[in-house]
Amino acid sequence: MTGELILEKMDLKERYAYVSGIVTGMAYARFRKDTLASGTRDERGMNCIHDWYFTGEGRTFLMLEEAFRKNGQYTPSVIIASLLKKECGE
Repeated sequence: MTGELILEKMDLKERYAYVSGIVTGMAYARFRKDTLASGTRDERGMNCIHDWYFTGEGRTFLMLEEAFRKNGQYTPSVIIASLLKKECGE
């Protein structure tokens, strides 16, 4: 499913739930990766991802929707991952 397709086929509530699921999954994956790499519980990357998405009074979600419009040929997870890399590193 491409960014263009979710904008076309999903209503706002569905898109928000879908995108929130992607972001939450990426945050947990980052937690697992960082924890395994450090050998101890490391929540910094996960917290960065959560803060980036869930703070800002919806501005991040609106920015993501604009990114889906501009890069509609890519999947939402690829678009989100590239923006997260810029914001929170790897």
